[in-house]
Amino acid sequence: MPTTLQPEHIIRAYRRERPSITRLLLEARWAHYQLAYTLEHTPDSSFVPTLRRHRFLHLGALCDVLALRTQDPDLYEAARDYGELLRAADGLDLHDHPRNGLDHLRTQHGLAHGHTNGAAALTQTSTTPAQKSPLPSHRAAPWLVHQMCDTYTWAALGRSPQFPHIDVTDDRRRHLITRGILLDWASSAAPADTATAAAAAQAGHTLRTFDGRPTLNDHDARAYLLDALHDLDDHDEDEDPHPQDCAGGCAGDGEILTVLTWEHHGDGIYTPVHQEPIACLGTTTGHAADCATCDGHGYTYTRGYRDLCLDGRTPDDDRELSPPRGD
Repeated sequence: MPTTLQPEHIIRAYRRERPSITRLLLEARWAHYQLAYTLEHTPDSSFVPTLRRHRFLHLGALCDVLALRTQDPDLYEAARDYGELLRAADGLDLHDHPRNGLDHLRTQHGLAHGHTNGAAALTQTSTTPAQKSPLPSHRAAPWLVHQMCDTYTWAALGRSPQFPHIDVTDDRRRHLITRGILLDWASSAAPADTATAAAAAQAGHTLRTFDGRPTLNDHDARAYLLDALHDLDDHDEDEDPHPQDCAGGCAGDGEILTVLTWEHHGDGIYTPVHQEPIACLGTTTGHAADCATCDGHGYTYTRGYRDLCLDGRTPDDDRELSPPRGD
């Protein structure tokens, strides 16, 4: 029986694999969690580079498929960036072709799922081009993907007494909202994908159960996800309003895109390999000299990498960061 083609199937690797949105979400959040768990508990583990690679692969594939469905330019850029990070992790030249990061991401994703025959053949196939489907939020789509993964991770880590400051209930609810919205958005962009539509409705039902609300029909359950996202947006804005000319550089968003990880090449040479949005403090920032995580250096170190320490960030009061120590 023929299977309905989705917009992402214009890419041969995805047409061959037919990945579901639900599975892509699961793989992305699990890869994000595995890396975070390892960095928190055994940061010197030899598995850290492999886990970083898995994160680049699975978050990149999720952003890529969502971009192909929704035609969202921010997701396209995020997928391309993850592809370039994946190429760098695999030790490949980044400059031999302008699209090589995205091609490499798609090829490696196919190979990771056992599609070895012609996985690199990424030429287009005959499917109906996707129409642009705007995200029902003022948030950028990559932010939503990151929140979906990050809130899952911290809700899980927060169950340990090692992290008493984490509001597990709040992170769980934010995860349910962001995951449900991604499912709803992906299904709205491809109405023929009934499986993702059903998963979006189930996400709405799950959120209502979490909130102690009575059961609704599937359509209203999906609408509840949108209402919850809008309420979350309004709540965040009310709690932490930032002006357009915010001194922290967030342009009013309350978050700034920051390099979090650098790769060490010896002789004190570091190159950035990963960046994510972090909370803006509303001003320029320094680092506490008595930070228990990094001893005031502003960085933590794993084998071959340097990571920005976020635990001791403080509003800048003319204190200078200690110079980075060598590996």
